[in-house]
Amino acid sequence: MKKVNRKEEPDFWKKYKKIHSKECYADLKKSVQGNILRRDMRDFLLRSQYGLCAYCCRRINLDNSLIEHIKPQVAYPKETMNYGNLIASCKNEGENATCGVKKADLYDEKFFVSPLEEDCEKEFVFYPNGQIAGVGMRGEYTCKLLNLNAYELQRARMAQYKACASFQDEEMIYMYFLTPDENGNLAAYSDMIQFFYDRGDFGIKESK
Repeated sequence: MKKVNRKEEPDFWKKYKKIHSKECYADLKKSVQGNILRRDMRDFLLRSQYGLCAYCCRRINLDNSLIEHIKPQVAYPKETMNYGNLIASCKNEGENATCGVKKADLYDEKFFVSPLEEDCEKEFVFYPNGQIAGVGMRGEYTCKLLNLNAYELQRARMAQYKACASFQDEEMIYMYFLTPDENGNLAAYSDMIQFFYDRGDFGIKESK
């Protein structure tokens, strides 16, 4: 998980809420305008998240993402249009569902680690085999709830770790994996890459 540094709430979202003050998020699906608004917000969130899922940090786009409510809509009806409760998450469904789809309406505010929290990265540790683990109870709870050690995710992280390790050069890793590209997107699993980069892994120490 990578800390999401929020931009200011977009004007188009604030204006809609002001005019339609009694609507909840579910109401947006009932109109053309509402569906356009949902897509515009998802695009806005994706750009603020450098094209990454706010939970697992896989690369996502408008076609394979959804707007996730950190506090579930069912349990927190007054928070459904709250900008501070919205992030973009991957839409990985089925038996291997992860992140927002896997979380669904399950949520414990005391234990869940939000990507909007300051220092949320410190709640997790990564391993070269692609596994992620919680440092304490909150991190463990969040990993399990979001299924962050799903087979596909673990294999993809391990492949990305090996790709970084093959560079053996600190500046090159920072340039290609930790710097946004021309479209403003970061490399997949940059949370994991940052973790090992800060530790001096990828053979960087040995090469100096």
